[in-house]
Amino acid sequence: LLDPFLFADMDKAVVRLFEAIEAKEKIVIYSDYDCDGIPAATIMADLFDKIGYDNVRFYIPHRHDEGYGLHMDAVNEFINDDVKVLVTFDLGTANVDEVAHAMAHGIDVMVTYHHLPHGTVPRAFAIINPHIDESNYPEKVLSGAGVAFKLAQAFVKKYGEYFKIADGWEKWLLDMAALGTLSDMVPIRGENRTISYFGMKVLRKNKRPGLRALFSKMKMDTEHLTEDDLTFMVTPRINAASRMDNPIRAFELLSVKTDEGAIALANHLSDINNERKLL
Repeated sequence: LLDPFLFADMDKAVVRLFEAIEAKEKIVIYSDYDCDGIPAATIMADLFDKIGYDNVRFYIPHRHDEGYGLHMDAVNEFINDDVKVLVTFDLGTANVDEVAHAMAHGIDVMVTYHHLPHGTVPRAFAIINPHIDESNYPEKVLSGAGVAFKLAQAFVKKYGEYFKIADGWEKWLLDMAALGTLSDMVPIRGENRTISYFGMKVLRKNKRPGLRALFSKMKMDTEHLTEDDLTFMVTPRINAASRMDNPIRAFELLSVKTDEGAIALANHLSDINNERKLL
């Protein structure tokens, strides 16, 4: 895996996150509603859970009611809610006005994204994107979840000892990085290949109650899970949440901690995916 601090603004971003945590400021994780953005949000949920920080909100825009991107109504809601740090995943590079509005009202916006920006780049507090001019990051085709993993990796590298995080703990986040990488169909070479290879190893260990319940529902042999199993069986069910219901249900499935809650969510996502196929 490459050094995450090769990203422009990465050090600035993790320092600001640390400061927000120390000051108990409200943080919003704002991710896209697909099977790249939702695993990215799950990576951050795992990180905050690991360090015991709960003054954080996860916001995923509704595909039909709001559409793709960072929305002004949501930004105004965050301003009224006294949010101090807003981190976007798999979106935000095109939202110049929304980022400017948030920054003008005291919210430090950090945009993480993986596509080549078109037009003006927002004047955000930090931009974590391998394509921007100032970035020396050699892997240019990461997924959104891959970029989220690099942010988490950088945070653990800098502050892991402070938060008593065991060396190498971040490898358990690679299942979500692999899910986003394979679902988004980025080229599986270079660092993406490393993320996918070891992420599949983590997925086969099946430690997430939500995925355990989903695999059981589909009668999948997780010990011999393949990339095709993931992209043809799991990905559509994660994406079904935003297409047929609310994308937060998919995030809840990936981050749920109890088996009881996991079974209910797995059943729900399977049911709405069947509805999607019928439509």
